Amino acid sequence: MNRENLAKQIRLLGLNPNQHQLDKLELYMHEVLETNKLFNLTAIKEEDKFRELMILDSVYPLKYFKFDNKKVIDIGTGSGYPGTVLATLSKGDFTLLDSTSKKVKFTDISCSKFRISNVNCVCDRAEEYAKNHRDEYDFAVARAVAELPVLIEIIIPLLKVNGIFIALKGSKGLEELENSKKTLEKLGAEVEYFDEYELPESNEKRVNIIIKKIKPTNLKYPRKYSQITKAIK
Repeated sequence: MNRENLAKQIRLLGLNPNQHQLDKLELYMHEVLETNKLFNLTAIKEEDKFRELMILDSVYPLKYFKFDNKKVIDIGTGSGYPGTVLATLSKGDFTLLDSTSKKVKFTDISCSKFRISNVNCVCDRAEEYAKNHRDEYDFAVARAVAELPVLIEIIIPLLKVNGIFIALKGSKGLEELENSKKTLEKLGAEVEYFDEYELPESNEKRVNIIIKKIKPTNLKYPRKYSQITKAIK
């Protein structure tokens, strides 16, 4: 996917990015790919694939919601996706969270370099961060991080009541959703809807699952990560 087609596909999702925003997406991509030669940030090394599989794929939450003047957290942001894309294309207040210090440092420095100023990069385990930031966020996003039942337990406590979690999933997303029913009930959340689609050039299948927090979460959640993963096996 070349730069022109990326802009076209973003517009087809109902957005109208300006040239300055598109430039930032390109510059950040080049920074990721260049740094990737020094230490691992992504398995995707070709620009054309990166634009589709990393940038365009990260835009989809803005198809469903406006984040302007909202608090948003990106769990497991890695090298900054989807958080940096969403922050570039909206005026939300973003927390980019990851447990790998090298990745967080890279993202923090790169956001400063390219003046993506509406972000705060944090190095912490999500389940630990959730203990001190309960009921804080309007929206949460997570892309290619963990299985959905695990994510639900970690993320729902972070959300305000009526807050929204958007899980960006691949072809097994609905299978993970089927295995999440008990977890949703325990955490006080429910599925609003899901969106199945294919990316336009690779035809890779995607499922984005929109989950709403409908009541306060029991204070015993989230548990330690080992307990969470053990419980879903």
